[in-house]
Amino acid sequence: MPSLFLSGLARLLVLVHAVGAIVLVGAATHHAVVALGFLRGVFKVRLARIYAATVAVTWLATFALGLLSYPTFRYATRALYLDRYEPWASNLFDLKEHTAALGIPLVLGTFALSRVIDPKQDRTLARAYVAFVWLVAAIVWFDMLSGLLITMAKGV
Repeated sequence: MPSLFLSGLARLLVLVHAVGAIVLVGAATHHAVVALGFLRGVFKVRLARIYAATVAVTWLATFALGLLSYPTFRYATRALYLDRYEPWASNLFDLKEHTAALGIPLVLGTFALSRVIDPKQDRTLARAYVAFVWLVAAIVWFDMLSGLLITMAKGV
């Protein structure tokens, strides 16, 4: 096998990436529940801000860890196995990574909005905020479940 960037740390990076994803799923799910309360007249704004920050930090950290482990995955797992024997997993991986990348502006926008929103006063903005939060949670769950399916096909 050729020398790859951080190949000796690939398993550790993927493990920490998975731990970050676990935190991200929990924070995004809790954020979605708290945001839904905005529509029901329950305004836990401080908690929503905490979850928005947690989602933003863990999203970016998990994404960065995935980028660091990608060179080893690309060669050792994808090129040598998935592309040949499990092309559905390669395609799913591409979709997963694209949704994660497209979610970055949405996550950062949700974080910024969480800092200024007053859901009691601005009901229209509160509805948009809830929609953003739920879309983020949907992306997180899709990416996490996709990652598990890909890993079940062949891990690093």
